[in-house]
Amino acid sequence: MPEKKKKTEQKPGPNNKPKEKEKIIEPEVMEEKPAETKIVKAIPDTDKLMNLAKILSMSGMFPNIHNEYEAAAVIEMGRALNINHIMALQTIAPVGGRLCIESKVLYALALDKGIKIKIVKKDPKGCTLEFSSPGRDPITTSFTEEDSKRAGLNTKPGFMKYPEEMHFNRCISKGLRAFDPRVLLGISTKEEAEDFEQSPLAQTAAAKKSAKAEEEKKQQVTFTKTKEQPAAEPEKEEKPPEPPEPPESPEGVKEKEKVVEDIKAYLKEAKIEGKEVKVDEKLFKKWLGEELQPSRKDREFVGLKFGNWSLNEGNFEDLKLLGENMQWAVEEYLESETFKAEAQKEEPDEEKKEPPL
Repeated sequence: MPEKKKKTEQKPGPNNKPKEKEKIIEPEVMEEKPAETKIVKAIPDTDKLMNLAKILSMSGMFPNIHNEYEAAAVIEMGRALNINHIMALQTIAPVGGRLCIESKVLYALALDKGIKIKIVKKDPKGCTLEFSSPGRDPITTSFTEEDSKRAGLNTKPGFMKYPEEMHFNRCISKGLRAFDPRVLLGISTKEEAEDFEQSPLAQTAAAKKSAKAEEEKKQQVTFTKTKEQPAAEPEKEEKPPEPPEPPESPEGVKEKEKVVEDIKAYLKEAKIEGKEVKVDEKLFKKWLGEELQPSRKDREFVGLKFGNWSLNEGNFEDLKLLGENMQWAVEEYLESETFKAEAQKEEPDEEKKEPPL
């Protein structure tokens, strides 16, 4: 029987391509798509926020909160820092018209951002911390017993009872401001704000402010006028003349000279974060007289003598206050316009002309 020939299928090759079926192209129908909208994180419902704030403020569990408005502000600040509202009310408080956080919260926020904080030293004499994070050079910051004395903190009850923790708290805020200010974002710690509010400068300013408010209140008294009786005019109080200031005693003069000598000695050996800084005494006194005193009109740290600013012409009590806060004064001086203007004068020109041969 004749063998049947097997049908061989042609394999597709470069010259033998399978025929593709013709595609039927249908007209496309253009559908209108709604415009994309960006989702913006909305402000929370004000009614719900205020109801929550009212309930929590009335609970009496948060002594730093006085009303629902303060509670609402604290809850919102906690939300911005990713802190639960209960924890926020326990660790955030209004001090001097600003919301401030406790140092332990600042410590936790720094750790959450990947900042490593190594305790190099922590004892009643001071604290030293090392701050580091991936890709950045570490820095070391200290806050010692001498720093607390200069700032007038060593007599505070907290520093006297718990010096280790107080030095640690101050070292945390000081170090983070230098290493990564993004953690604080301008927020003050509760401990710093409370100490500042109780400082002699703040107490004097507060007393003057309250006295001025009382005086304005007295001047705002209204007088009614009837048909029969004319309006009464306020009687002017005659103030007795102020007695002349007594001359300074020899002991007072010597004590004042000692304070002036201590201030000058500090300027020669001034240090910021453990590094020596050069402070020009004449320029420092100029800053005191032309920048600091005009902003604090109740203080007189220097006075003019033969056309030059002199510490000996300043008020004794003000000089004592200055001597107790010299670190703060030097830091403010280095950020002042007086110092910056003088620094620009001393900068050499980039292109120096070569002297002729």
